[in-house]
Amino acid sequence: MAVFKCKKCGYTKEGRCKPKKCPECNEQNSFEKVESEKRK
Repeated sequence: MAVFKCKKCGYTKEGRCKPKKCPECNEQNSFEKVESEKRK
C-alpha cells in the first residue's frame, strides 16, 4: 500500500488509491504520494 500526505495540512493516509478530499482540512485534490516508512 502507498502513503499519501495532504500538501495543505500534512494529514497522512495509507491506502491503494489517492484520496479525493482531505478529512482534516477538506482540501480537494491536495494529496501526494510519499515514501512509506519500512516496518519491522
